[in-house]
Amino acid sequence: MLPRPALPGENDDMRKISRRHSRGFTLVELMIVVGVIGILASIAIPNYQRITARGHRSEMLAALSKFKLYFKNTYDSQGSFSTQQTLAPGATSAVNPDPALAPIGTAAAWDGSRSGWLDMPFGLEGGIRMRYWYVLGADMGGGKVDDISFNVCGSIPGLGPTTHTCLGGLTGNYFYSETFHGNGTSDPDVIEIPAF
Repeated sequence: MLPRPALPGENDDMRKISRRHSRGFTLVELMIVVGVIGILASIAIPNYQRITARGHRSEMLAALSKFKLYFKNTYDSQGSFSTQQTLAPGATSAVNPDPALAPIGTAAAWDGSRSGWLDMPFGLEGGIRMRYWYVLGADMGGGKVDDISFNVCGSIPGLGPTTHTCLGGLTGNYFYSETFHGNGTSDPDVIEIPAF
């Protein structure tokens, strides 16, 4: 390769310096770039995992709003959460979708034929990743039940290991429980592990 001609006011030493700098990156420069990428990744990955977890959690919020609407309508028309179409006072519904068919965190179809879910005129659509069940409150006299507890167990990517035992051997890394009353309000002491 022929050396380039000297520019006006440039000597041989300046051309050597110019050629030396055009060869590539130094090890220090590469280490700085890798360090910056590492810092950005350490900030971005946890935020991405939290956003993904909130997306999974939105399934639960949509499901609970449907459950509350259905049970509020039942209570308003029958005067109790426990009717001939629903479960007896103190009874627990089956977990839906069936965790025996697909583990928690794996998408499964809603099964409207499971115990406690037969009378609901709707089902959750698509692949359901969390598992749902409810527990009717105690008999307030004459079979009247004024409260119901909705429970959710999930395995959400990015929330850590599966450490919570939810119900009857079900384990996940997310648990939610809320008590809903016949007047349409919920207890303020909602249990959510981990909290969002």
